Amino acid sequence: MGVLNIRIKRKSFWILILIVLAIICIIGFKFYEYQTKTTDLSNENIDHIYLLDNMESYETNHHFSISQDVSHPGYKVYTIDENKRITVKSGSHKNNVIYRIEAFDSNSKTSKNVSVGTSEKDLITAYGESYIERSSDQTDKVMEYVDRDKNILLSFFIYKNKVDGINLEAKDF
Repeated sequence: MGVLNIRIKRKSFWILILIVLAIICIIGFKFYEYQTKTTDLSNENIDHIYLLDNMESYETNHHFSISQDVSHPGYKVYTIDENKRITVKSGSHKNNVIYRIEAFDSNSKTSKNVSVGTSEKDLITAYGESYIERSSDQTDKVMEYVDRDKNILLSFFIYKNKVDGINLEAKDF
């Protein structure tokens, strides 16, 4: 019976250590994110499409295919030419608000003229050094600019030192 108690205590000890390490990692990442300076993204857009605008203003001039966003129930995804996607809240036209804009071609440009194919160096020249760098299993890395005041996140997917995709979204979407 004494050996069993020692094994249970030892196992509990290691589980507690793992939990503490996980908490430290999460807190450390959040601290790193908030240590990064905020970037003013209030006028940011992709091809003059802005976050939190109503989708109605864009529907008249463009042709879209529409699908439900399975990763975010209650949202619709408008696909334009397979190279740009706009995610909106589903429902009445009052709820038809843009929460995410994604671009995957060199024709789509941000407000600072960054597009797919822009070098990482030129990206940093345009947006500055205040970014968060994350690893990615789909590209070499992701460089994110955060506007904490407006809750906007601008992500650039980098592959072979060039922008390979752009994602502009309302943070915590």
